[in-house]
Amino acid sequence: NVVQMLEHRDPDEYTRTKLALVTGQLVRIQNILRELVTFSRPASDLRGKVSTGDVIEEALGIAKYYKGGKNRNIVAKIPDDLPALVGVRDQLVQVIFNLVLNAIDATGKGGSIVVQAEHRENHLEWSVADDGLGIDPAVQPRLFRPYFTTKKQGTGLGLFVIRNIVEAH
Repeated sequence: NVVQMLEHRDPDEYTRTKLALVTGQLVRIQNILRELVTFSRPASDLRGKVSTGDVIEEALGIAKYYKGGKNRNIVAKIPDDLPALVGVRDQLVQVIFNLVLNAIDATGKGGSIVVQAEHRENHLEWSVADDGLGIDPAVQPRLFRPYFTTKKQGTGLGLFVIRNIVEAH
């Protein structure tokens, strides 16, 4: 394993931080792939108290290394006093991560993406908005169908999977 080999070379703090990020994401990706393969049974359904700020921070930490992520102005507007929610942390990170990746793909260099969270009465509301061109109204009815994509290299599973995650929560 390349990550373990690099860890044994006594890396500097920056490299250790990046290796920890890579290791965490490899585990998350493995869980997601297992979930996609089985489709009917989630890879992990262990629910616990989850901090919105932590979920969004992790998702944005990963997204900035995605192609184009460094060339976008990504802002998080998350109040400090949000209550914890009960959910599956990895799945919630996947929701924000996929939405931010879609926003990166929808915007050009210098584009703006805003991730927000608000406490409204008895629920938390999360949103990801961008200043891209928007979604063609003709394709909107098909957005959440499995394998439907408007991207050259898309799988058509991103919005389908995150919709299922959101509905399960």
